[in-house]
Amino acid sequence: MCVAALSSGCTQTSDSKAQPAASDESAASSSADYTRKVRAALQETLGSSARTVMKTDMGTSPDEPTYTITAKGAHDFARNAGKVTAKVGDVAEFDQVLTDDRIYIRGGTGTEAMPWHYTDRADAKVQHMLRPPGNDAAHLLQQASMSSGYDRFGTEKVAGTATTRYHAPLSYRALVLNMTEEAREKSDQLRDMMGGSIPAATDVWVDGKGQAVRIRLSLNIPGSVSSITTLTLSELGRAVDVVVPTAEGAEESEALPG
Repeated sequence: MCVAALSSGCTQTSDSKAQPAASDESAASSSADYTRKVRAALQETLGSSARTVMKTDMGTSPDEPTYTITAKGAHDFARNAGKVTAKVGDVAEFDQVLTDDRIYIRGGTGTEAMPWHYTDRADAKVQHMLRPPGNDAAHLLQQASMSSGYDRFGTEKVAGTATTRYHAPLSYRALVLNMTEEAREKSDQLRDMMGGSIPAATDVWVDGKGQAVRIRLSLNIPGSVSSITTLTLSELGRAVDVVVPTAEGAEESEALPG
């Protein structure tokens, strides 16, 4: 699926503080410093644990999303484990458990009780741009850490906590990270059609402790389609209890829903 981003990734909020213009040399130096700071914050979060809320809006324009996917849960990034409840609008709901080796899932449409299924985590691939496989929050953190050229966007509060927001283009290498072969081919075709680049962006909010507490990935193809995925993290460092379904109670599945 070809997706696009919301221009809000580049819209300054009322409580943001604009930065003065700088020379090319000093701007390059500042960008390198900001990039190092953002990557350090992302790594700090990846070495911890957090409660997570992920939201993806996909549609034909920034103002008219066709559907929304939400995923609320908790992740122990250091152990590569987590648990998530994901909803596709009012249509479907899924429970997921992520372990180092597998992603377990149960649920679907309607009220019928469904058994646990699982797939090997190595086989979980990105099917649509900006949609992490298995609602894996760590995937978004990794994508954001692959980009460079971060600039300081301003200061904002996230869940009442003061943060500094940084903005950068999302690199194509990050955009297609761990994609299926079919999705990669479509992305390559789109990049060629758009003259060699896709207008993807990443925003990272860093708190006073040097932790990444919000990440937003977005694409914007005016007049075509739009997509935004925003991950908000809280209670960093708090232990996460992940209960893995028993092998007897889970069936192997060929693929996860995208």
